[in-house]
Amino acid sequence: MKKLVCLMLAVCLVFALTACGGSESNYTPVPTAAPEAQETHAPSKEASLWPRTGYFTDRDSNMLSIAWLDDTDEPGWYVGCLLGREEAENAWSGMLSLKDNSLRGTLPSFGEKEDLTVTITEEGTDGLLLTVEGGEAYHFVPYRMADEIILVTFTVDGQGSIYSAPGDQSPEFDPDYSCQSAQFSLAIPETYTLAARPDAGSRFVKWTKNGEDFSTDTQITLQLAENAEYAAVFEEDPDWRNPVLDYAGKYKCGKTTAQVESSGSDAAQIFIERSSGRKTVCWSITGSLDTDTMTIRYSGCTKANVVYDDKGEIQSADPEYENGTGTIVFGDGAFTWHEDQSESGEELVFQRVSEGD
Repeated sequence: MKKLVCLMLAVCLVFALTACGGSESNYTPVPTAAPEAQETHAPSKEASLWPRTGYFTDRDSNMLSIAWLDDTDEPGWYVGCLLGREEAENAWSGMLSLKDNSLRGTLPSFGEKEDLTVTITEEGTDGLLLTVEGGEAYHFVPYRMADEIILVTFTVDGQGSIYSAPGDQSPEFDPDYSCQSAQFSLAIPETYTLAARPDAGSRFVKWTKNGEDFSTDTQITLQLAENAEYAAVFEEDPDWRNPVLDYAGKYKCGKTTAQVESSGSDAAQIFIERSSGRKTVCWSITGSLDTDTMTIRYSGCTKANVVYDDKGEIQSADPEYENGTGTIVFGDGAFTWHEDQSESGEELVFQRVSEGD
């Protein structure tokens, strides 16, 4: 039960942080009321001996949370803190004891950091001083959430992605990361730039705001000052053609053959076989073609050793691996294959041949 409560307090701290003046892209929780862990219970005289509970922050945006909990196996003061905001794993939470008008004890770490032995004392009219044994001292003041939160959401209608950047900076597209939604919870108005990018086989149409047409520009810069819902609208591109079709067909590299087929909007299926007597080594590769580099970076490739009997029927099929990785680069009438699992490390060049060869 203790661990559950400590984890809850750590989550509450993160929860409070999202309501601060900053914002979070993708999904962030929106504080509409103080979490239950923040409530102060006063079922006994002991609980009233330490009056300062709730959320606290310092000028470096470190966070501290203190709550009296009486519905646990061992009622007491549960404390959570986030120190060193540059690293997400700098979180500690646990139960402290009241000694000599101070909260004292060890807070277990919720990450890779060591546990902290701390002392918390009252400071000023409403602040707190947290001193780490053998370390620093932190001066906290009460943290107050904004009276009203500006909530702005961005979604995707169709096949595409959206990217964001603060201010008027142009968002950076990451081919390995696709975002279909973003949400900002702000205490004050802020400016952000959003950009829409269609998936292969789709095209961008427009942005809408609260269901109404807003802009046909793929990139928009907005001051987020009011609650709103934006959507990037995409539709199927009737003129789209899978670029793999230009490279579909049969290929050879010595005694090794390959068959390239198109799949979906921009994907390829490549089957490679190397035969020796009754034994055939088979690779099955699937991946999307990057038309800028004409490269397929694949994962999940399967490799199997197939043995045939005298009648040409499969006698056995033993998988060698099922998560192979590598690259295939298309060129003029050929492609170069690099198999990460290859013992030789050599790249094989396959030349396109007619189906009859």
